Amino acid sequence: MKAKKTKGFKKNLSFYRINFSFQPPYQLVFDGNFIKQMLDHNVDLDKQLFKYTKAKIWKHTTICVLRELTSLQHLFPRVFKYAQGLSKINCKHIEGVSPAECLIDIVKPKPEFGGDNNYFWICTQDDELRSNLLQIDHVPVCYLFQNNLFEMAEPSRTCKMRIQNLKELKYLPNEQEKQIIMPIKKEIKQQQAEKRMEKERKLAQELAIKIKKPAKGPNPLSVKKKIGKVTKSIKKRRHKIKNKKTRRQNKQCVNNEIIEQNS
Repeated sequence: MKAKKTKGFKKNLSFYRINFSFQPPYQLVFDGNFIKQMLDHNVDLDKQLFKYTKAKIWKHTTICVLRELTSLQHLFPRVFKYAQGLSKINCKHIEGVSPAECLIDIVKPKPEFGGDNNYFWICTQDDELRSNLLQIDHVPVCYLFQNNLFEMAEPSRTCKMRIQNLKELKYLPNEQEKQIIMPIKKEIKQQQAEKRMEKERKLAQELAIKIKKPAKGPNPLSVKKKIGKVTKSIKKRRHKIKNKKTRRQNKQCVNNEIIEQNS
């Protein structure tokens, strides 16, 4: 479970870093609920954050949160003392508002300041506040999962869709660019088709030409008659001759036949 949560945290952090330019040192803003949960379960937040981010962390709270904890310090003295040690963000709520309204207000872009984002991570255990904060695209929302694991909530679906649309508008061509690109694309396709047809024509011409090799004659050694060998029929005839006269005649006949065969 810890390994999966670590991967999820890093994935969500990289989303905010790439799309909203969050850079270290990261600035975390705590509310009273988060501080109480962290102290009750002895969470070593600095160790976990360094393990996840490998960067410096600045921890803050707001004057409105501290004002609420001041009124509850007799019930939660540890929480009040811890919040006093954090740096205070001047939320400029003179009359004071609820911590939830204060945290939502400080992360909203202010038109009077150029509409720039405040790069704050809001850390809270309040489910309703988390759901409201996730409707603001550029705000990482963090909480303690299973009371002791620091986790960053996944960006909302609408936020992901807006980022996807912005990327398409940024990287895909507009109508004017399409009008320039389309004729070039057609010309390139036509050139490729012509090259392909030329290759096919050359290949067809090469296959149509058949090289005729001259016919080979018989092996002269196989055609040559053998010399000095007498056929079996001649040998049989020689053994049958008994008379000297006939043997001479037959011998002469055999020699004539041998000469004729050798010639």
